[in-house]
Amino acid sequence: MEQMEHIGFLERMIKLMDKYGLWKIIQATLVLSGFLYIMYNVQNLPEIVSGAFSRQTEMTQEEHDAAVEVRRSIKPDIDMLLKDALSSMNADRAFIIEMHNGTNNVAGLPFIYGEMTYEEVRSNISHVDEDYTSINLSRFSFPMFIEKNRIWHGTVDELKRIDPKISGRLASNDVTYLAIINLYGVANTLGYFGFTYCNGKVVPNSKEIESHLMSTAQKLSILLDSKRRVR
Repeated sequence: MEQMEHIGFLERMIKLMDKYGLWKIIQATLVLSGFLYIMYNVQNLPEIVSGAFSRQTEMTQEEHDAAVEVRRSIKPDIDMLLKDALSSMNADRAFIIEMHNGTNNVAGLPFIYGEMTYEEVRSNISHVDEDYTSINLSRFSFPMFIEKNRIWHGTVDELKRIDPKISGRLASNDVTYLAIINLYGVANTLGYFGFTYCNGKVVPNSKEIESHLMSTAQKLSILLDSKRRVR
């Protein structure tokens, strides 16, 4: 019985080839195969999408974990550089403010924020990093000024002529003198490195301040910029 069915199938195939030709049968088979493949994917689309999303989520988590590990690994070096500023420059506070993107406006333009991510102070000086979290930099004029000039140092009274808001905030932290420089990455500005003097403390001369700012900024930029460290 089974042999008869096979013979019947072969007879039907021979008749189809005689009627339509071998090439048309092959074309029809390819079209049918493609149709069945599409139908299979449509029916299993939720599982396919879910699997792809899960793999993407795993990659994102891996990248996040790697970035966190980098943060941990560079912290001792950054802390050492800030402590060196306190010691070498006889400063009262040394800090890093990093820039990051906040939420966008309705037109899609991002708000640029600054956050004091690292800070070292002398034993008799209070920490102020909690006062400088998620600062909307567009509210101040000093970020644009330092972007153009890269480096600046002077008293808070001199700073008042550039940016009264920043000057007032620093004065509220007993700061009387500020020295600050931009931190540049390979692709963009990373933030700022600076140190301050409080309560009218005597400061070093301008050449010493600028030399320390520039040499330390180079080292910090390498630590904070992932693109530069990869190179």
